Amino acid sequence: MSDTLALACAAAACLLALVHWARANSTRAWGDALASSSAQRKAWGLALLTLALQTTAATVAAGLAAGIGITLASWMVLGWGLVLAMNQWPQASLRWARRIGLAGWVGCALGLLVHALA
Repeated sequence: MSDTLALACAAAACLLALVHWARANSTRAWGDALASSSAQRKAWGLALLTLALQTTAATVAAGLAAGIGITLASWMVLGWGLVLAMNQWPQASLRWARRIGLAGWVGCALGLLVHALA
């Protein structure tokens, strides 16, 4: 897996955690929260797991400083874009953010697996 693809997957993975986080909290675009504290704990757990996965995958691909920078920047930039999209197209943004985030997650996991086997 090329480093550029690994970094793109690492950046995109945060969307999956952001979707779960948005669904567990009250948002104007998506309505009421899922109301259970277990949904909020799941969202926090997924966010922390995603943060660790992203940072590890990006660090393996580009080094420590770049890995941390790409992880933080992806949460800020893609999170901002998701908030903007939620206000205009709430259902479509939910579907596409989940799809892109899942693809990023799978790409990160495969990239780390390939690196471990090499």
